[in-house]
Amino acid sequence: MSITGDIDMDDDGITFENGKELTFSDLIADSLVVDGKRVPGSVYRLAQPLDPELKNGNRLCGAGKVTYLATWSDGDGSMAIAVFTGSRPPRSDDESCATYSYEDQE
Repeated sequence: MSITGDIDMDDDGITFENGKELTFSDLIADSLVVDGKRVPGSVYRLAQPLDPELKNGNRLCGAGKVTYLATWSDGDGSMAIAVFTGSRPPRSDDESCATYSYEDQE
């Protein structure tokens, strides 16, 4: 929360607390290897590579523009989001430049 603030995410993209958005161009996979195990999730290609400035001047990666974003359930009411900067679709969370965890507030 200290980096991104609240988020709103759907099949089209993710919107951060400060209004910055990442738009998805397509869903490219329905699973990802997380901590060595394949888990169900969603891997999206971004329509435009970005690393927007977020809460308190933070960035998602800080090491380049985000090209892919993956999300999966990481427990009771929690969702994980990993962001990637590579040109190839990610296969594992190990390839991410950052991973964030969120609890469902609804």
